[in-house]
Amino acid sequence: MRIAVIGCKGIPAVAGGVERVVEEVGAEMAARGHDVIVYARRGQYPGPAPERVRGMRVITTAGVPGKHTDAITHTATAAWDLLQRNVDVVHLYSPGPALLSFLPAARRVPVVFTIQGPDWEGPRWSRPARLALSAGLACGMRFASVVTTVSLSIADFLADKYHREVTCVPNGVRPARVRKPDIISGWGLRPEGYALNVGRIVRGKGVDLLVRTWAGLDLDMPLVIVGDMDQEPGYAARCRRYTDNRIRFVGPCFGPTLEELYSNASLVVQPSRWEGMSLVLLEAASYERPVVAREMPANREALGEAMIAFQGESAEALGGAIIKCVGDEQLRRQVARLARKRVTARFSWPRIADEYERLYRCAAQTC
Repeated sequence: MRIAVIGCKGIPAVAGGVERVVEEVGAEMAARGHDVIVYARRGQYPGPAPERVRGMRVITTAGVPGKHTDAITHTATAAWDLLQRNVDVVHLYSPGPALLSFLPAARRVPVVFTIQGPDWEGPRWSRPARLALSAGLACGMRFASVVTTVSLSIADFLADKYHREVTCVPNGVRPARVRKPDIISGWGLRPEGYALNVGRIVRGKGVDLLVRTWAGLDLDMPLVIVGDMDQEPGYAARCRRYTDNRIRFVGPCFGPTLEELYSNASLVVQPSRWEGMSLVLLEAASYERPVVAREMPANREALGEAMIAFQGESAEALGGAIIKCVGDEQLRRQVARLARKRVTARFSWPRIADEYERLYRCAAQTC
């Protein structure tokens, strides 16, 4: 099949859940003999964009820079290029790009629309932006041949609201690449001697709650916070005002450095306020690291009972869960083993790609 993908910033993925999913699913499809085109934003690459990544073709198109303009204008130029080509199916990721889903649909190109999370909720976006995302969601639900999401709770919500079938296809995870602490030992970190948080430094990830909680805990253990601080710089600056020397913001980390951090953490703390299906939770579990995470349906879908949960917005609740995890080595190991067993059985990328391959064929048969 000839498959075009729109809605990611670019591959290879260096940050962002959508980019990781696009790369892993696309690579699986390319390995099975499908012709996969991934549309990328021209400004995503500091130098020339790669022509191929893991068997996929990369085509860059222009957009208008800006928080509220880049994604939709890039989608428009990508869709225009797409309509000049002969493809069997287009896979649109996220409600923003789906605002233009009527374009391929009008040319009888089947559309698969994937919602990774509730982008239309939360304070990250202004009210006009949330309205645009809601409109994009409605367009995708109207014009797509197949709709998928990563969470059963989101699938049920969308199916009830829009009166159509929504298929749950979860995210996947690679087998862990366990590493000794060669790089991070230079940072003064020792195995099992620190807590780890990974993700963008934005309000939706709950970093403010985490640093406030950690500053109030009587723990002789560093908290290492990995993530991009550029998306909400004002919020990131407020989080960094906590001057406790146990809290370390190390910026984005990738490849061997991130693998070392996962491999040697005592626990992973993920206080996100909303998620679709967190790749960080799946990755932590693949490294057999115990997880402290907020009680929510999406997190339970990922890890089931194999996590230590907290509820609400209080530092006391999060702190209690952290102390419970840190103070009980047997509990940490038990939860970590159960989590690794669960994600290994349920969330492999080949298994996820099997389902998308089936859905691509179903979509192609509808037009």
